[in-house]
Amino acid sequence: MKTLATLAALACAAAFTPTAQAADSPAKIQKEQAEANYKMAKKQAKADEESAEAQCKTLSGDPKKQCKKDADAAHDKTMADAKATYEKAKADYKAQN
Repeated sequence: MKTLATLAALACAAAFTPTAQAADSPAKIQKEQAEANYKMAKKQAKADEESAEAQCKTLSGDPKKQCKKDADAAHDKTMADAKATYEKAKADYKAQN
């Protein structure tokens, strides 16, 4: 929550800085936003994986193994989706500059 408040404060400060408004293209802003979203997605994916693994600890045998596989798969998918979105934003920015 503290990170979200910090990001919001930085966004507000950037919005009211005249030089930031004039210098940043929409593509650059989109790239920076994608980078921030990627960082938050990585943290959220790690937290989700840890939570899922904690739930897996209550199981035993094959259900526990399957639970861990599912947690790992969900984490990997979230990370791949976040990275793809970020890489696309970077490519779009590079193509416009």
